[in-house]
Amino acid sequence: MAAPSINYERAAIILAEADLFGDRQIAARWGIGDRTVRNYRTRAVSDSKLSSLYQLKKQLITRDWQTDATRALKVGLDKITHLIRDDGEPAQIHAVAGAIKIIGELKIASEALSDTGSYLES
Repeated sequence: MAAPSINYERAAIILAEADLFGDRQIAARWGIGDRTVRNYRTRAVSDSKLSSLYQLKKQLITRDWQTDATRALKVGLDKITHLIRDDGEPAQIHAVAGAIKIIGELKIASEALSDTGSYLES
């Protein structure tokens, strides 16, 4: 029996987002069940069209996130430089430093995870 027809674009986006945010959160966002996400992932293993489109969507999402994170780090560094130079409040400096640390750690983790491959390769 042939696999049911799917919207490849939608399924690929859902899989790419699920890699970043988890099946449950993305299923709720798209108004589908967790099982549908798992079914898409299973289908992508044997469906080269879905697999290719999924990989493309994942690259685009990751690239956009990396660009946003880099921009946020620059803004944070500029802000902390101004706070230090202008004798800013210690609590403000601490808050900005904390945000820079979190963004930096997320960026490093994202880069490390992207080197390990995707759910489809595990």
